[in-house]
Amino acid sequence: MVHRHTLTVAIAAMTLVVPRATAQPDAGIAEAIRAFDPAASLSADPALTQTADFNGDGREDVAAVLEAGGKSALVIFNRTAVGYRPYALYAALPGGPVRLHVVPPGRHRVLGAAGTLETTAPSLELVFPGRSSAMYVWGNGRYQVHGTENY
Repeated sequence: MVHRHTLTVAIAAMTLVVPRATAQPDAGIAEAIRAFDPAASLSADPALTQTADFNGDGREDVAAVLEAGGKSALVIFNRTAVGYRPYALYAALPGGPVRLHVVPPGRHRVLGAAGTLETTAPSLELVFPGRSSAMYVWGNGRYQVHGTENY
């Protein structure tokens, strides 16, 4: 019985150490945002900034909703050896609520003829609650968009 209790404590400790996907990006992202659009800034909602290794290169990338002049856009900044490279995924997000989710690697249901998609790196899901959703997956040197039903 003592061993089972010890195992439970070890698992609980391991769970607490795992970083959350919504961790704040490093300070270099501010410079990357200014280079992308000097008028833009991160959304005031911290849930609209997600971090993960979206392109599978071992570096933590940043997906963020940027706001400027009453408009917002979705951009993933892939971390490089010298900073970040931006990929504009949705140039002008429509009004209304929006959510971002990091999707773990694996097999996922998508809309279209294939019906499922196997991913090897985390992906990003953009959700317009009650309206639509899409998953952005890195492949062949770019982000590819796949419709989902998670709205």
